[in-house]
Amino acid sequence: MISHVIFDCDGVLIDSEVISMDVDVALLAQNGIHLSVADMHHRFVGTTFEDMVKQVEQEFGVTLPADLSARKDVLMLDLYRRELKPVAGVLPMLQTFDLPRSIGTNGPRDRALEALRITGLAPHFGDRLTTFEDVVNGKPAPDIYELAARRAGFAPNQCVVVEDSVTGATAALAAGCHVIGFTGVAHDVAAKTNALRNLGINHIIDDMATLHDTISSIKA
Repeated sequence: MISHVIFDCDGVLIDSEVISMDVDVALLAQNGIHLSVADMHHRFVGTTFEDMVKQVEQEFGVTLPADLSARKDVLMLDLYRRELKPVAGVLPMLQTFDLPRSIGTNGPRDRALEALRITGLAPHFGDRLTTFEDVVNGKPAPDIYELAARRAGFAPNQCVVVEDSVTGATAALAAGCHVIGFTGVAHDVAAKTNALRNLGINHIIDDMATLHDTISSIKA
């Protein structure tokens, strides 16, 4: 029986993926690394910024500035305050949601808290937030979702995770959680759906209004 729901944040609760990818593309271009937004979506959605930097440094044989993550945070928060919105349908869904819920994100805590405040989502989660800063390994390792379940007081198999990325879904499956894939803000819906199905995820939605019924079908 599903007793707790763990939401990823970026691309599930907040419509931030485009903002984040645009910032990443710009920061890399400033350092001589030219990748398209499509490349970034395909390769790095769901990974931590630190892991992305490591992969880029290894692949391109460069050393990126040590303050790149701090520079991203400044740019992201500025754009958040001007442009960030909740994912369509999230607020109405949460207003009638009857299960305990929390968040598990590969993003930094301060940025996530500010995003929740800006979008009006903070009252629905309080301090029930687990980030990559709380664990040894971020997604795709299971650590974030194992800890989020433990903090909520439930076994992983009593939790369902709502994820938009292959990286995050891999982490949730490895933790032993049920997974619902969300494609509502995907850059390429068909490709994302296929990628999630290839992981063995059978429950995939593109509209938050259908989340309640989908969770009920897992309970059955």
